[in-house]
Amino acid sequence: MYALRDISLYFGSHHLLDNISFMLNDGDKAALIGRNGAGKTTLFKIIKGDITPDTGEVLMPKNCNIGYLSQHFNLDETKGIMDTCLECYEEYFEVQRLLDENNNALGTEKDEQKLNEILNNISDLNIKLSSLDVNNPHAESSRILRGLGFREDQFSDPISSLSGGWKMRVQMSKLLLSKPDILLLDEPDNHLDIEALIWFEKYLKTYPKALLFISHDVQFMSNIANNIFELGNKKIFTFKGKYHKYLESKAIRQEKEKQAYVNQQKEIKQKEKIITKFMAKATKTKMAQSMKKQLDKVERVEIESDDVTNISIKFPVTGSSGKVVVKVENACKSYDDHHVLEDVNLEVLKGQKVAFVGQNGQGKSTLVKMIAGSIDYNSGNVELGHNVIVNYFSQDQSEVLDDKLTVLETIESLCDPEFYTASRKTLGAFSFSGDDVHKKVSVLSGGEKSRLAMACLVSQKSNFMILDEPTNHLDIHSKAMLKQAIIEYPGTLIIVSHDRDILKGSIDVTYEFRDRTVTKHLGDLEYVLNKRDSQDIREFEVSQDESNKPKVKVKKVLGYQEQKAINRNISKAEKAIARIEKEIKEINDKLLDVTFYNSPEGPAALKSIKEKEEALDKANEDWDKWVTKLEG
Repeated sequence: MYALRDISLYFGSHHLLDNISFMLNDGDKAALIGRNGAGKTTLFKIIKGDITPDTGEVLMPKNCNIGYLSQHFNLDETKGIMDTCLECYEEYFEVQRLLDENNNALGTEKDEQKLNEILNNISDLNIKLSSLDVNNPHAESSRILRGLGFREDQFSDPISSLSGGWKMRVQMSKLLLSKPDILLLDEPDNHLDIEALIWFEKYLKTYPKALLFISHDVQFMSNIANNIFELGNKKIFTFKGKYHKYLESKAIRQEKEKQAYVNQQKEIKQKEKIITKFMAKATKTKMAQSMKKQLDKVERVEIESDDVTNISIKFPVTGSSGKVVVKVENACKSYDDHHVLEDVNLEVLKGQKVAFVGQNGQGKSTLVKMIAGSIDYNSGNVELGHNVIVNYFSQDQSEVLDDKLTVLETIESLCDPEFYTASRKTLGAFSFSGDDVHKKVSVLSGGEKSRLAMACLVSQKSNFMILDEPTNHLDIHSKAMLKQAIIEYPGTLIIVSHDRDILKGSIDVTYEFRDRTVTKHLGDLEYVLNKRDSQDIREFEVSQDESNKPKVKVKKVLGYQEQKAINRNISKAEKAIARIEKEIKEINDKLLDVTFYNSPEGPAALKSIKEKEEALDKANEDWDKWVTKLEG
């Protein structure tokens, strides 16, 4: 068991965390969510022991191994990729060396006493070796590296030859290979392309130990998390279950909190009115002072601020472009001897929403830079159509902001004149509120700079938007607003992104980048993956190589009695699903009450929920099995 109990933390007068408590067990996979600045990364640092809380304690088993994906590299850049990963097995290799040494001595030693010592050593070393839970270090390392996108012919390449993003993947590989007791991941999806992310999800689903991760990727959370921990208003709300169920529970909780807040505010106003009335009378002054002290001690109900969910953003459009917005013909691009793109051809038409997807390093950002005119191409042609007005958001957009300006001055200096008066509202949509707008750009974090750059983007008119990784550092609310703005944008748009939720339902055409060229798909990313009949692009390609023959599926015709029996089983499974979901909801409603959660019945209720969730999974599997059988 891994737990935090009554954790509180102050930064000067700023109260960041207030009596935070939660618990994790082996096999639990919890998403830690909340607005930027809510204290998620700080909580990670408390768990690691880097920050000591003002109150409370971190409860961890003895010799607990905590694994944390750091944003800072701690790699020997002269070493190769595989050798770097094999550093995780130093103890294993040392035990293996001693075993070999003792086994060799066994064949030459004649002294009986020394022979017994050697045999004892071999026995102890074999026990030690089995306790390390290592099978084949090279095979394990290869599996992780390949899963995260490395090719086998890269394994001997030095770390110094990699970009920052690929160095992060090496660091992630080492972390996974170390098999920590509790795995802490701070926005790991920021460093992975879609293919690596899909593999990573599959890996984490079967991770046998405890996992706590921070993410703003809705799809990633939905696929992995079975616990949701939400930080907000200094408190933490814990929910046992999947993300979509958490959203339903949150809506109910917020409604209750809102009603409690309204009732309390009404009561406070009534008491304040009485106090004011009594203070005016000398005979009742003491009574009024006593009532005021009592009122000051009342713990105020705070409602979670979700104001940004009520704010919408729009990409403003101007002018009308020609039918063909972009035409790329036989375009090639190289950096010295490194060929990035070869003979690329594509055409983007007016009003289309286009996605560029594929592994990192395949040339997606290079092509949008060529289209935006920020870099030249070696040969071929890249041409914009008639009256095309471009608004380009690059990956390093935040780096070109003026550090000397404030947040408000920045957007006011870059926005089109008609959006000047709406600058504060736009900043609020990207989580800059109150005095935040007067902060200097120089003191902003990387995430805050990225959000400011996006706020500036929606304050400039265009009829052709190019967005290169716009979702990095955006929280869930901001991403939802961005997706809606993309859907509603009447102009033409190209987006480079690994965020499956952003690309789902908002894209008309997807271009997949691979091996220096591009492949066109008429649909969004979900369509592309479904077309492959697999969630893994690489798995699809292997299956295509194995057989190019069309497979004809023959549907079995069922008899009347067999259909009747199957329908009975489907009905039985549906009733079981409805019953179990109702029971889980009833327990969750009880757990919303803090007193019940902390009561002796609380742990039993949590255990009961886990059992019922397992039963629900089984019932869903039964339903799926019988429906599949009915459909042939």
